[in-house]
Amino acid sequence: MQNIFWYIIIAIISLVSTGYTIYLKRDTYRVSTLLVFYLYMAGFTWICEFLVLGLFNAYSYKTGFFIDPWAQNLLGHLILNTTFYPAAAIIVVTSLRRYTWISFFIALFTFIDYLYVYIRVYEHHWWRYYMTAITVLVLLIIAYKWFDRLKQKRYGLTRAITFYFVAMVIIHTPAPILLLMGKQYYKIGFVNNLCGNLYLSSIIIIFFYHVIEALLLVLFTCVLKRWHWSLIPFFISIVTQSIFVKMGILIMEGGWRFAYTLIVYEVFIAIFILIEKNTLKPNTN
Repeated sequence: MQNIFWYIIIAIISLVSTGYTIYLKRDTYRVSTLLVFYLYMAGFTWICEFLVLGLFNAYSYKTGFFIDPWAQNLLGHLILNTTFYPAAAIIVVTSLRRYTWISFFIALFTFIDYLYVYIRVYEHHWWRYYMTAITVLVLLIIAYKWFDRLKQKRYGLTRAITFYFVAMVIIHTPAPILLLMGKQYYKIGFVNNLCGNLYLSSIIIIFFYHVIEALLLVLFTCVLKRWHWSLIPFFISIVTQSIFVKMGILIMEGGWRFAYTLIVYEVFIAIFILIEKNTLKPNTN
């Protein structure tokens, strides 16, 4: 049995659990609010994972789907952190027995951590099992506290911060997918030399750029309300990616064209703008 199966099964169970929970709570909360919160938690988890895995190499995902270890890490991250943590958060924030569910997920995540190390589809470097338990506890407490705040204040800084993490997960999504597909990557000499791995250096470069781009995207869509401000993120993306190509930072391979990159990124920016304009409205329940 291939290692990737163990990751896919968690993703499927997480997505089914999320869908079932949202269905059960559809009369209590707006479905769109729960979906936005799911994306918020995914974005929050992605940033945490970038720090712990990408910068500090705490553990390794052994998906077995790629030869390169950092390609395996990237795939494992995309599968688990886009499904497992957000699913747990959705269940916790919509339940009246929050601390019971938090305790359950601490035990579940720690058990899976131990199981995956035991069957060798996951490997600790300096990470320890108690760190998993602490991480789950902290993330789920942040989740329910932020959700409670979001229910009371769908405006101002609370709304902007929520959409920042949503923006981060949406606009960054194409980068790792195109990288794993072998279509394009990002290269800066000193970053590549420091990292010593194309997949890791490429993600570090574009991730830091997207941290800034997500901030500008939220500024021009969530803070500055006029419709014409929403056009600026498209302009910024096109100009920046064009500069990357001119400077040799963005490299295309396998017949992939720069025009395709622009189309993909602009579509994802448009998706974020549509989500922001139609969800978490202050005057709705």
